[in-house]
Amino acid sequence: MLSIIIVNYKSSGDITDCLESIIRFEKKYTDYEIIIVDNNSGDPGLDILKTGFPFIRIINAEKNGGFAYGNNIGIKNASGDFILLLNPDTYLTDNSIEKLYNRIKSDDKTGIIGPMLLFPDGTNQSYYLPKSYLNLWKLVCERFYLYRIFKSIPFFNSYYRTYMDYSRESCVGQVSGAALLFRKSILSKTGILDENYFMYFEESDLCLQAARNGIAQLYYPESRIVHKGGLDSESGWERTSAWFTDSFRHYFKKNFSKTVYYTAIIIFTIGACLKSAIFYIKRDSRFRFHIIQLKKILRFT
Repeated sequence: MLSIIIVNYKSSGDITDCLESIIRFEKKYTDYEIIIVDNNSGDPGLDILKTGFPFIRIINAEKNGGFAYGNNIGIKNASGDFILLLNPDTYLTDNSIEKLYNRIKSDDKTGIIGPMLLFPDGTNQSYYLPKSYLNLWKLVCERFYLYRIFKSIPFFNSYYRTYMDYSRESCVGQVSGAALLFRKSILSKTGILDENYFMYFEESDLCLQAARNGIAQLYYPESRIVHKGGLDSESGWERTSAWFTDSFRHYFKKNFSKTVYYTAIIIFTIGACLKSAIFYIKRDSRFRFHIIQLKKILRFT
């Protein structure tokens, strides 16, 4: 059975759109277990969800512990042998969940699978997302735009892999957490999501543990899911930048040596300086986002 887990924090409107699309396009949706974990958001729309979608199960968390925390509650309560972590701001335009589910069931070697993610205008969001876990060399390429300068060369562009043919399925080293389907059995090797990540890098960590344990991961473009998400508005940059920077530090501190960790901090800092300067020269307000990251990273202990 497939268990679908959606973590809510005042996102009941988006979840309504998501569930309506599942009902419309997934003929077998009643065979799925759909769990909504509310991260103590006080969302009044939860009552509407209960009434409008009686087939879902809502679990109220004791606190807002972040994305990993909420998903772990769902995972621990899920009955399915397969788990789909699905962002609340996603929706379907066809039976893409069924396609994803059928594909992973057809190959015992595949432990994690993800769809092509689309922006609401239909353009390919997956193009801009990492296809591999982050390490020191990939950080250098990302921070200093080497992946753009040499975008057709895998040595410099192994993190985003924008050179790949997005119309064909491909073995990857990371699947986006916006729509990530996995065999529940892999958790015996990877462990559940690390709750030290409030937001960002939790799926990167999971996929890194999977890669280190020889668990195959697949990008599967026959399945296409729309994801509304993107960079927050300027009013949210202080918050999201703090989460991103804290998660970045934890990711490198947990998974690599002290030498690599401190080198990563230096590279991140120089990169933030570079990016803020570039956006400032271009009169792009996003320079503030990187200034906030710079201030945050320089306060680390």
